[in-house]
Amino acid sequence: MTLNANEVQVAVDGVVLSGPTSASAPTNTGPGAPAGFVNLGFVSDEGISESNPQTMEEIRAFQRSAVIRRVVTAGEQTVSFTLLQTNAAVLAEYYGGTVSADGSIIVNNLRARPIRSYIIDVIDGTQIMRTYIPRGQITEVGELVYAAGQPIGYNVTVTAYDVPSIDGSSVKFYASLGVATVPMITAVSPSGAGAGAMVRISGSSFTGTVATVGVRFGGVNATAFTVDDSFTIYATLPAGSAGSAPVIVQNAEGSSVAFAYTRAV
Repeated sequence: MTLNANEVQVAVDGVVLSGPTSASAPTNTGPGAPAGFVNLGFVSDEGISESNPQTMEEIRAFQRSAVIRRVVTAGEQTVSFTLLQTNAAVLAEYYGGTVSADGSIIVNNLRARPIRSYIIDVIDGTQIMRTYIPRGQITEVGELVYAAGQPIGYNVTVTAYDVPSIDGSSVKFYASLGVATVPMITAVSPSGAGAGAMVRISGSSFTGTVATVGVRFGGVNATAFTVDDSFTIYATLPAGSAGSAPVIVQNAEGSSVAFAYTRAV
């Protein structure tokens, strides 16, 4: 193994999302998340803690009582974090209920909290480590502390349950380890921009976009463009006629499917 400082990653940013188990599963590290997931907002500076303990039992032979094998008898994956925003989504997670129209929520500690899906992203620049938990349940909550000058924090522990279809309790995606693919465009905004205007192109696999010809509007090279990260490009529209101007992004692996876009003059 060679020494590579680029592989030393730091949890600079992140996001925790929660959704129903019926929500579509993510297939990569982004951008964004499938419909149905809600962002649970700020997490305390203690960050996100993941635990993956195993219990193993020794099998000993008659001869000299030697250990000849160890088998896993129990295993569990948990993720813990403290949410800092007081809103309907966070309260529903913490108490396992629903906030009513009058702002009330019933606390019933004899009722199990619902099983939901979770997406947890740990971000270091363009590198994303995504954990997708198809079936997770909040199995432990911390004490609520109301103290002067201190934010109210909702500490929760999510237990990830085994899912036969994935042969495990979660799926891990690492942007830095993905196989290079052609770009994919999911959005271009604002619509109806004209020559000289800057637009934002959203999608994936933008890293390595080819210089000069990497972004085209209706077959014409963008006047200029900046690859902000693997998911975002800012491009300046070239001169052209009003109407259809399909957007194409090209990297070393090839060109994206043309994304329909209507421009002004």
